[in-house]
Amino acid sequence: MKNRYLQLLFVLLMLSASARAQCPSGRYVSNIFPNITMTTVEYSPVYHQMMDIYQPTGDTMSARPLIILAHGGSFITGNGDRTNDPTVDSLCIRFAKRGYVTVSIDYRTTDYLSMVGADSTPAINEVIMAISDGKAAIRYFMKDRATTNTYKIDTNNIFVGGNSAGAVLYMHVGYLDSIQECPAHIQTAMAANGGFDGNSGNAGYTTRTKGIINLAGALNNASFISPGNKPSVNCQGDADPVVPYSCGYPLYGFCKVTLCGLGSLEPAYTANGIYHMSKIFPGDMHVPWSTNIPKMNSVDSIVTVFLYSLVCSGSSAAVNQVNLHPEVTIFPNPASEVLNVAAAQSVNSILLYDETGRTIIQKNEVNRENVEINTSNLSKGIYFVRIRFTDANNTQIIRKVVIE
Repeated sequence: MKNRYLQLLFVLLMLSASARAQCPSGRYVSNIFPNITMTTVEYSPVYHQMMDIYQPTGDTMSARPLIILAHGGSFITGNGDRTNDPTVDSLCIRFAKRGYVTVSIDYRTTDYLSMVGADSTPAINEVIMAISDGKAAIRYFMKDRATTNTYKIDTNNIFVGGNSAGAVLYMHVGYLDSIQECPAHIQTAMAANGGFDGNSGNAGYTTRTKGIINLAGALNNASFISPGNKPSVNCQGDADPVVPYSCGYPLYGFCKVTLCGLGSLEPAYTANGIYHMSKIFPGDMHVPWSTNIPKMNSVDSIVTVFLYSLVCSGSSAAVNQVNLHPEVTIFPNPASEVLNVAAAQSVNSILLYDETGRTIIQKNEVNRENVEINTSNLSKGIYFVRIRFTDANNTQIIRKVVIE
């Protein structure tokens, strides 16, 4: 058993070194940049849609991950734009300070009656137009990387998503793989708006992305999720009347286009083996985090872990090693009966939580370097360990562990 632990320790140290080489200490987890720079550009030369681009001031990294977010507002003109969605604005600022390039986009919207009329065709056409715009925004950065390289984007690490309607937009960008996958009415709408790739500009470049940030979004049909699809991080209140938590008509039932929220998406992810993280807000209605700072911080935390697990491990299947100072080793991983934490400095607290953000084990006032966690009663699955140190000047560490 001792030799097995030594072998695991060696492997974990090698993984830690690899993670540090790919993700500098603190980057993508901590606010390592005190200031950000925001610029506004036109990304769609066809429909003159605008985006705000947030960059960490003074960043010298030559290939940076990109997050593109779309605002909420039910696709209705006047209900929202890139400048007034507090969730999107907050996330853009927070993640830019951690070293991402972040973007808030506008997209085409329509009038209220088009979204809630008895004929669903105008509402479907509107969403397809918005999807076309969302794809053009991705292509804008693909084109930039291939030409002027103004924004120094790592095109292998592009993430898209949004809040409410913006999440609906990018969920369909992420999970519709081809026009043949779409039902006939969606195919018709796409054909009228430039086909599957859309007609919003920046043609000839890919819309390839790595993952999706779904905050109170949905899909027209959960069957759009299939094996091999992109990973996602998802948050929603289970009493949401605007975007149905299960499948139903959105906007309190007035919009006659079916949407399927997290209650239907979660089992589809699991059934198809899609790497995902989800946080359900019991009893909450639509986007509760928009007006509640603790809930917003909860959303921020799960998105942070999700993105780090993809950017810094290079694979959703790899065990994420978030290595900040001081050095910490967690073994064995995967674990079954016990999980050992060995730190170079005194640990103040350890929190183990599941993929939904639910706290499973909490140890406070530990104040020692080596801690043993009994995992024999835990269900099999993926968990996260958050470690805080007695010396408050040390950055907290988050690591992913597997219980088998």
